[in-house]
Amino acid sequence: MVSNEPMTSIRVVIIDDEPLARENMRDLLSAYPEVVVVGEAATVPQAREVLKKAKPDAVFLDIQMPGGTGFDVLSGLDLPLQVVFVTAYDAYAIRAFQVNAVDYLLKPIDRDLLARAVARLTAGNLPAFGDTADEDADVLPFRLSDDVLVSDKERSFFIRLKTIVAIRAYRNYTEAIVAQNQTYLFRRNLKSWQARLPIPPFLRLDRSLLINTDQVSGWRSRDRGVEVVFQEGGAFISLGRSAAERFKKSFAGQSAGAREEVAFEGRPKPT
Repeated sequence: MVSNEPMTSIRVVIIDDEPLARENMRDLLSAYPEVVVVGEAATVPQAREVLKKAKPDAVFLDIQMPGGTGFDVLSGLDLPLQVVFVTAYDAYAIRAFQVNAVDYLLKPIDRDLLARAVARLTAGNLPAFGDTADEDADVLPFRLSDDVLVSDKERSFFIRLKTIVAIRAYRNYTEAIVAQNQTYLFRRNLKSWQARLPIPPFLRLDRSLLINTDQVSGWRSRDRGVEVVFQEGGAFISLGRSAAERFKKSFAGQSAGAREEVAFEGRPKPT
């Protein structure tokens, strides 16, 4: 049997509990010959079943559905899936989704924004953690009170932006460090993060590292740099000489606070 799909097709699944919304998305996507709709679903169980069977390159995923959410659909799926969120949420909530998704679309769907989302999708079932740094002027800046979506093979969940102690470059991706030196991998590069983070408190120390100065508990001097200690569960990062100089300069003129122990400098840990 000869396939009618284009050689560079992007196979997608549409997930939305509203039949009219699915029909509208299907009609809008018909304008793109490279996009092939290979499945639809209206509930969380249906969606998980369709995704496992169809193994698409991408999914247009509604957030709110009966008996669950779009994040419940993603939870536990071991698929290299590109996600475009489709949501009726306001701009504040959207900020939570932008980091770890290819794009988001606000209902009713804007045709120009849909074109942007389609352009960002990658055919061929490539890894979901591709570098898709935002260079568009309409990218929303983050606030410390915002949440960031984290998706791994087992679940999808949120972390509060202000609890991130550092973000460092990791190959073609970035990883955010939180309490106990736990890390989460993101599709964005460091330049993309810097363009959207509140600065201060976030500070770029070198080509591969951003830190949250609000989370700094103190630092220990080392032979060729410093070891920065953070408030969130004792996480720490070692800095080389150049980064250490920038780090100390950022605290120049600030009260160092009480020294807790010998060779421990900087802010006291919270009581």
